[in-house]
Amino acid sequence: MPVYYYILLLSTSFLWAGNFIAGKYLVGYASPLVLTELRWVIALIALLPFILLKEKTLKFPKKALFPLIGMGLTGIVLFNLFMYLALTYTTADNVGLISTLNPIAIALLSFLFFKEKLSAQKYIAILISLIGIMIVLSHGDLQKLIQLKFNVGDIYMMIAVVCWGLYSILGKVAMRTVSPFLSTFWSGMFGVIMIVPFIVKDLEITNPPPSFWVAALYTGVGATVLGMVFWNIGVKNVGSTTAGMFLNFNPIFTAALAYYFLGERMGVAQWIGAIIVIIGVYLFTNEKLLSRLNLVGNKVVEKVPQ
Repeated sequence: MPVYYYILLLSTSFLWAGNFIAGKYLVGYASPLVLTELRWVIALIALLPFILLKEKTLKFPKKALFPLIGMGLTGIVLFNLFMYLALTYTTADNVGLISTLNPIAIALLSFLFFKEKLSAQKYIAILISLIGIMIVLSHGDLQKLIQLKFNVGDIYMMIAVVCWGLYSILGKVAMRTVSPFLSTFWSGMFGVIMIVPFIVKDLEITNPPPSFWVAALYTGVGATVLGMVFWNIGVKNVGSTTAGMFLNFNPIFTAALAYYFLGERMGVAQWIGAIIVIIGVYLFTNEKLLSRLNLVGNKVVEKVPQ
């Protein structure tokens, strides 16, 4: 049965990689908040029949109210706002790569809010991942690293990662009493409501071609409804940390799609940084790796003649 959930999480990574590509295209026609609202209005309309068919109700327990509102603020409003801002200023490749830090953000925030312990291996993995991210953000330019001169779009995506971490741990709380479908629906609904006051006087989409609406439908139905439901089902059944491991595929899928649709190419420094980040995240999510290596090492030592 776990294989089924792993397939769902791998599909989530592919769908979200496609979202970065579609988002890079959409930011040329509307503001980040308008795009977020459009994405989630489409998503809620598409999600409603599934809710009514599977859940038979839209009700949720009162104790889930504040976690769902928090999910709406962090995962719907703030994450999408900073993601679209990031795509305005940096490449889809970089956005996809930085998103691999999500499992680390989830675990660090779980440590801060739920006192979940971090092992020595996790601290080492965090350090490795941060080194990789610094290489990516500076494009291997030591001078930029020393002077802390980074692309503002990359910084926006780092903030988006923190927002996603908050969304995920709030989702863990909400889904103690609410299904993945309902948590996705109501977090989206609360997020849409929160955005309305900020766009009501500036609801503008500049000369959108038919391809704009195709991309918008993809972000709303594919990347949002299917992606978010797959993610929530995965988190509920295998845990947020294990689910986060599958986000390591984001940069791989994003790089392939960005090359095909946008003509983007990652430089040597970005590839080196990407490999280091993925190694760090893999170490972070594979808690028993070092202990296994130590065990193997001890067995080898025992076999050496004295």
